[in-house]
Amino acid sequence: MTSNAPSSDLHCFLSALENAGTGIALANLSGEFLQVNRSLADLLCYHPDELLGTNLHRLGHPEDVPNSETLVEQLLNGQSAERQVERRFVTKTGGVVWALLMLSQVRCPGDPSFHLLIQLQDITRRRQCEEELHWKTAFFEAQVNSTLDGVLVVDGKGEKILQNQRLIDMFKIPRPVLDEKDHKSLLQHVTCMMKDPERFLERVLYLYAHPDETGRDQRELTDGTLLDQYSSPVAGKNGKHYGRIWIFRDITERRRIEDALRLLSSAVEQSPVSVVITDPLGRIAYVNRKFTQWTGYSFEEVLGENPRILKSGHTSPEDYQSMWRTITQGAEWRGEFRNRKKNGELYWESAAITPIKDGTGRITHFIGIMEDTTERKIMDSQLQQAQKLEAIGQLAAGITHEINTPMQYVGDNARFLQKSWPAVDQILGLCLKLRDESLAGPVAPDTIAELLQCTEETDITYLLRETPRAIGGSLEGVQRVSKIVRAMKEFSHPGSKEKCAIDINHAIETTVAVARNEWKYVADVQTCFDDTLPPVPCLAGEFNQVILNLLINAAHAIGDVVGDGSARKGSIKITTKCAGDWAEVRIQDTGAGVPREIRGRIFEPFFTTKEVGKGTGQGLALAHAVIVKKHDGQMWFDSEEGKGSTFFLRLPLKRPATGPRPSQRR
Repeated sequence: MTSNAPSSDLHCFLSALENAGTGIALANLSGEFLQVNRSLADLLCYHPDELLGTNLHRLGHPEDVPNSETLVEQLLNGQSAERQVERRFVTKTGGVVWALLMLSQVRCPGDPSFHLLIQLQDITRRRQCEEELHWKTAFFEAQVNSTLDGVLVVDGKGEKILQNQRLIDMFKIPRPVLDEKDHKSLLQHVTCMMKDPERFLERVLYLYAHPDETGRDQRELTDGTLLDQYSSPVAGKNGKHYGRIWIFRDITERRRIEDALRLLSSAVEQSPVSVVITDPLGRIAYVNRKFTQWTGYSFEEVLGENPRILKSGHTSPEDYQSMWRTITQGAEWRGEFRNRKKNGELYWESAAITPIKDGTGRITHFIGIMEDTTERKIMDSQLQQAQKLEAIGQLAAGITHEINTPMQYVGDNARFLQKSWPAVDQILGLCLKLRDESLAGPVAPDTIAELLQCTEETDITYLLRETPRAIGGSLEGVQRVSKIVRAMKEFSHPGSKEKCAIDINHAIETTVAVARNEWKYVADVQTCFDDTLPPVPCLAGEFNQVILNLLINAAHAIGDVVGDGSARKGSIKITTKCAGDWAEVRIQDTGAGVPREIRGRIFEPFFTTKEVGKGTGQGLALAHAVIVKKHDGQMWFDSEEGKGSTFFLRLPLKRPATGPRPSQRR
């Protein structure tokens, strides 16, 4: 102990406390230190001499000083003989320590005056632990009350320690039950809400009887709510049991979603179409049963692979790039693939690929729905061929007539030349004889007389005039037949299965020539072609078929107006032009027009207004499919009843159109 002026008795008194583990100081009634021991000086990080004369209140934390002064006043006023309280003190280094401050008035041996005996017990560690416990408890309570689960904690005696708001809301617990400390009333209330109360109560009592066991069960309430019930013992590290925690989770919506997912999964797995799901990088994450049946690959063989394993080389890299660009931008892509199975067999499929997004809009997967269209492709090809054969059969009589007319006068001219040839041959023979005699000497008078007589008998003037005409007419007829045959060949040739750039003006001219006998009696055909129109990528044979169908329909529409054998004719005007990135064809007729009530159906398969035997109803439907689906084009019409119709075709010149495709316009 350090002293300002201790007496011998006081010195002995304080020396006895020097080795005490508690910080002790003797102060006057104003709180100024007279003596301090080493423990107190160490607690506050001072040397004992530095504290002499220092007031107790100056060492206290600023927020606690007023309370410390009050304690001293109460002690001096006789309101208390001894006081103790927890206070903070500031050390010499600026730190803060917690101490249990105990104050008492004492008389030291040899000194009759009163002094303050100050004791400071370090409780900093205890206060830190308590503070940590407080915030952990607060955090735990906040966590329990913020969870979506109902939570109940009971101790080993069955008394409620904690019940969160979610539990109260879940079981609609009334206030009287909440206020009871024992959980028996709560158990009775919850049991009455169960659909199977006996089984629930039996399970609860079993778990209470077996404190070491955990339990997880599903319960259904009388209102249909489905709960996941979990119970676990609360035990310390030493194995001592302190109670039990009950957790109830509402899984009604989850079960509904799970049931829906199971139903959806079953539907997808048994779907008649192929389903493929990939990650954002295109790696296969799922395929359904139909995919494995179609392709011959097992699920294990394609898992993690890219769908390019099915590529056959038929689809161009540009088409794949367009598809990938579309779906990575979040849009749906539709198109066709010709793929290769595991055994090498080729097949067609129609595909729709859609991105799957999470709640933030980020693409997590792609799903592809594919339908095998191989059989449909074959049937379409057969149907188109049948349609073409039907058209050719319909044109056969007209083509026969078109060929027969020029061939008839070719034959007549040939017979004229054949009949005239003996006389010509005789005259030419006499001319040669006359030449030979003139070269040998004088010409015999009989030779000249014979030549004169022959020319008079054969009417040489007539032969000289008609023979060139016969030859010219024959050549014209041959050219006419040749043109018809060439047009028929170009029209009926199946052509390439791939698109190639063609002169659609020439293709239309060819078709007009082939169909001449269909329109020449009822209409005049006028063509107005754009000579600057570049070659158009298309399927030549199918384009010809579309023009033929529209031309025949126009002729029939006009025929219904003017009648057969009428001297009055209608008109068909065919126009081509370049419209931006499109090649546009217009076929305009002066027929009766399309009635308003059927305009929405004319592109439907098998729909026709013609008499039985005069049409299958497939012409316009096939034409629409060829232009829109196979050429990424557009087809529509305008019509006015009593004045005629105009059909519009548009084919892309450079790239597929990205805008809307009108199927009809009025």
